[in-house]
Amino acid sequence: MIRIVNYLRLTTANNIVHRYQNYFIGQSSTYLGESYAFAPFQAEGSLAALNGDNQQLVVLFPNIEFALRLVEEGEGNRLSELRLTTAFLNASDQITTPPLTDFYVGIGAGFSETTLELRFRSAIDSVGSQFPGRTFTRDLVGPLPLNSELMLR
Repeated sequence: MIRIVNYLRLTTANNIVHRYQNYFIGQSSTYLGESYAFAPFQAEGSLAALNGDNQQLVVLFPNIEFALRLVEEGEGNRLSELRLTTAFLNASDQITTPPLTDFYVGIGAGFSETTLELRFRSAIDSVGSQFPGRTFTRDLVGPLPLNSELMLR
């Protein structure tokens, strides 16, 4: 049996932090020293394109009050920040391998009678979350094209 838990850490536009997990039903779980309450959600399809577009992710919640608050506090999920960690568990509900963590930025929300959809794009374009934390300078990489997405210091 495969046991997977998602830890969702959502910071809304007004800096309110929401932490939810979707495995331990009716109880909280601690990850990296923070408590995550249970919420029924599903993360769908992180898609990568060959041309380097941002990855897209959709988080689905049932259309219930707390999920509606996430959208309201995030101003329609515009520019919310999401850290989504996926961990694999053993039969004792302990994390077995290093968890996978990705970072996303909110780009909108959608509603239906039964479902609330939060849409995100990857926070870093064309690279994974393990990208080294360095600043590009002319000394490091030579001449670079300048556009609105690239800034040299």
